[in-house]
Amino acid sequence: MINLNTRQQISEHRKFKRSSFLKKIRISLRSMNLRGKGFYLVLFLIFSAMTAFSVVEYLDNQVLRGDAFLLPEKNFLVESSLLEYASAEFTGMGSGISSIQESSIITTVKAFDYEVKPGDTLSGISKMYKIDVGTLISYNKIEDVRRIWVGANLKIPDIDGLPYVVRSGDSLESIAEKHKVPLNDILDANNLDSEIISAGDQLFIPGARISEYDYKKATGTLFLYPTSGRLSSPFGYRTDPFTGVRRMHYGLDIANRVGTDIKATMAGTVVVVGDQPQGYGNYVVIRHSRGFQSLYGHMDTVLVRKGQRVSQGQKIGRMGNSGRSTGPHLHFSLYRNNTPVNPLNGYLYR
Repeated sequence: MINLNTRQQISEHRKFKRSSFLKKIRISLRSMNLRGKGFYLVLFLIFSAMTAFSVVEYLDNQVLRGDAFLLPEKNFLVESSLLEYASAEFTGMGSGISSIQESSIITTVKAFDYEVKPGDTLSGISKMYKIDVGTLISYNKIEDVRRIWVGANLKIPDIDGLPYVVRSGDSLESIAEKHKVPLNDILDANNLDSEIISAGDQLFIPGARISEYDYKKATGTLFLYPTSGRLSSPFGYRTDPFTGVRRMHYGLDIANRVGTDIKATMAGTVVVVGDQPQGYGNYVVIRHSRGFQSLYGHMDTVLVRKGQRVSQGQKIGRMGNSGRSTGPHLHFSLYRNNTPVNPLNGYLYR
């Protein structure tokens, strides 16, 4: 058995050994030439990078992800009315409410807690409890499904629908008409005896569905306009301005002044920074998740490098007239699984 005095002696001995070891390291570093110090610095940086990569890989494996978030094919087409409010001034219209005020209304909708487990997907959870994925997103105010971690807590309501905070000028009739649900269903779901509501009241709209904008924003399939300007040439067949031959134009041309900011349509990794004097001029290609890539051509200035990670909306260059171009504009192309798609067919939003 070790008594207290012996433990104290062992502790002091260990401290002395650690102190002596650190002292030897300091002496070795002082006596080492510049090349030797550089060698150890490189080793330290490599070790740090490997450690950081391992941590990122571990965290990445804990994130809830997968193709299970995609909408059915028929919902990919965007209505013109959706583009009218999906603008740069968009501040959370629909279900993406960052903070909900206290409500005087008591809803009859019940919800229970669910802890996200390894291997879970939102679609799997929705099938398990027979609840729409959009309901899970809106009810839990999920802004990005890729940030749902294993161990996170979700609220599972007992019926489909959307939470809604009453705005000034709202009436139950206008809310019911907007969401295309019967007025009586809203009355019943919120335990209302009359149609009197006030701004700030929290309602649950049974049977209502999340907007396509909010769904794509939450599931990471929302692409933002990469620049401002006039749409000078859409996706599709057109007459080539140089040859006069009718040919396919696999992208959008957006015209504006030289130097206009160009931004990443979605977060991703820069995979190409190139120059095609007889083509796209100075151009950039960014790889995104879910098999998407975006191309930005005819730049005046490129502000990113190959291998760089960029965030959605980050400035990547400035508009120009480089390459085979008749005037300052951005050629923007979007590819899915290496196949060009029309960005205006439900992908791109202002």
